Amino acid sequence: MAQVRNGDLRISGRLKAGNIAQGYVTITPVANTPTSATVSGLSLAGTGAVIGLCASVTSLPNTDVLESSVSGLSSTGMTVWTYRDNTTDTKVAWLMWRKRT
Repeated sequence: MAQVRNGDLRISGRLKAGNIAQGYVTITPVANTPTSATVSGLSLAGTGAVIGLCASVTSLPNTDVLESSVSGLSSTGMTVWTYRDNTTDTKVAWLMWRKRT
C-alpha cells in the first residue's frame, strides 16, 4: 500500500510522479540526415515548462552516432532526433518532466 505525503508524493517501493515520463524509441535513420521519431500519448501533470532529454544507446558515441536531440516539447510528447552516418537502427532513451508550477 502506498504512503501519500504532502504534495501528492506517493511512496510504494519506487518513485512515481505524474510529471515525469521516460522510455525508449528506435529510429531507423537515413544516413547523414537528421531522422526523427515521435513520443506521444503522454499527459504530464503540472502547469510549468516541459523539459526533455535524450541519449543514444550505443557503444560507439561520436563515431557512428553523431548526435541525438529533442524538439517540439509539450505535455503530451516530443520529437526525438538522431543523426548517424549509416542506416543501422538506433535506440534512443528519452526523459521528460514538467515543472509543477
